[in-house]
Amino acid sequence: MKRKLLYVVFIISIFAVFLLSGCGQEASNVDVLKIGILPNEEVLPVYVAQEEGFFERYGIDVEIVNFQSAAERDAAIQAGAVDGVEGDLLAVALIRQGGTPVKAVSLAMGATPEEGRYAMLAAPGTIENVDELKGKKLAISKNTIIEYVADQMLLANGIKPQEVQKVNITKLPLRAEMLLQGEVTAAVLPDPLAVHAELKGAKLLVDDTKLSENISQSVYFFRDDVIKNKKATIRKFLQAFEEGAEALTENPEKYRDLFIEKVNIPVELQSSYPVPTFSPLELPSEKDTQRVIDWLRDNKLLTEDYSYTDIVTDEVIKTID
Repeated sequence: MKRKLLYVVFIISIFAVFLLSGCGQEASNVDVLKIGILPNEEVLPVYVAQEEGFFERYGIDVEIVNFQSAAERDAAIQAGAVDGVEGDLLAVALIRQGGTPVKAVSLAMGATPEEGRYAMLAAPGTIENVDELKGKKLAISKNTIIEYVADQMLLANGIKPQEVQKVNITKLPLRAEMLLQGEVTAAVLPDPLAVHAELKGAKLLVDDTKLSENISQSVYFFRDDVIKNKKATIRKFLQAFEEGAEALTENPEKYRDLFIEKVNIPVELQSSYPVPTFSPLELPSEKDTQRVIDWLRDNKLLTEDYSYTDIVTDEVIKTID
């Protein structure tokens, strides 16, 4: 009787192990990806894809990790706390130089100059055009895409960046407030803060969507080891992201409440600020990437001799002609 009981226990144990291993195998079939993002308008398709079940349909589990600053985001991908992030090409080059191999796999926003506006604005009651900015204070965030965009705006208008007094104000809300208070003559801000500043009396000097060159782009970038080991999962993430972008572009107002919930929109603009639309996914162009590399070198921020293929990979998607 005792032997029979032990035999039954043994069979149950084997069956339990089988069930557990089966469950584990089933769970492993769901690909997991941790994505770090900031509360910017370019990440809205991620939330649409999550809400509409696009990630689930592609068989992936996307964990969205929110950050309030680029520094926190960059530290997270360097520490391996996230697999990939939404950022910019400057961050890709600098993080790679810092010892964490990363590459951009796709644009998030900025396939055309009209997408993702940055504006150079003058404080209320100060100057009327960008030519008057020479010798005056321009608020930027040093060694970031803000300063890069500022320099490109100045150069496009025949002004050398050295001809203005750059003031380093890293926090966007503080930069906007100092502009409106007249503590600086001008500042570079992204939308929707730029629109809000105009509403409060700031004067638009330069709108990067009106320039001939595409100077402000955001990208998704991942560590090299993640690209190697989770290439198919990243591809599925981007496919779901693109479906979210398509849904947004077809019916922006459907997602206004989600937009207001997930993106930092000033209260005065929440009913009027346009929900963004998106182009199909593509890689950053070699020309746009080289401009970033050259700017980093000219400003002595980049010592490595990086090429386009060091910064961008086509292993996940191919450039759309």
